[in-house]
Amino acid sequence: MKYDRQKEMLEYIERKGSVRNEELLDKFNISIQTLRRDLDIFEKQGQISKVYGGVVYDKKQDSISSVGPVSKRNESFTEEKEYVGKLAASLVEDGDVIFIDSGSTVYRMLHYMKDLKNVTVISHCLDVMNELRYMPNLTGICVGGVIQQEYGTFIVDSSFYPYNYNKAFISTVGISTSKSLTNTNLYEGAMKRHVISQSNASYIVADHSKFDLVAYNHFADFSGIKAIITDQRPSEKYMNFFESRQIEIIY
Repeated sequence: MKYDRQKEMLEYIERKGSVRNEELLDKFNISIQTLRRDLDIFEKQGQISKVYGGVVYDKKQDSISSVGPVSKRNESFTEEKEYVGKLAASLVEDGDVIFIDSGSTVYRMLHYMKDLKNVTVISHCLDVMNELRYMPNLTGICVGGVIQQEYGTFIVDSSFYPYNYNKAFISTVGISTSKSLTNTNLYEGAMKRHVISQSNASYIVADHSKFDLVAYNHFADFSGIKAIITDQRPSEKYMNFFESRQIEIIY
């Protein structure tokens, strides 16, 4: 029956993550016209996205309105965050001027920068500044303002700090193919957006839990992003999406 075939096909696509059209034609023994009709239905329902020669399953995106205090966020996905921080640190070179964002993942890159020389680290994050107190090999510049106690950061008028960065390491609450990069704080979002515009290379630093999350504040699309640094290979949907935009995935 038509309904049973469509149900089985959708479950198959979900299981595989991404499937070529030829594979679906062979498995379900249907014509190309029938396949196109079925895929059109799935796409209208928001279940799949069509790519060249095939389809990818669209996992339902979760919405998030608050990330909670930084003390709580530091307790989740700790191993993954350390790994991502180590990957991010490997991109920093002697003589760089870098921006390190706020967030429970990105500041951990400082743990792996003890042997670098003549590196200037600019940030508005208390965790970053606290780490820099014990790292005499790095020069730290704090862009200060009114403290946000929940986030452990300063509210900054970025127009007062027209710094240029070799590299910027930016955190995010959510990564989405449809909504791009989002967070839950307008002040933080404004800072991220400004820094991306001032950087030669901007990297998004996020563990795997940030994929398919959407927060209410859109702070950037992917046009200014060089790479995504994460702890595991994203789904084929994201791999294809970033490849089409010439964004590197580092994991």
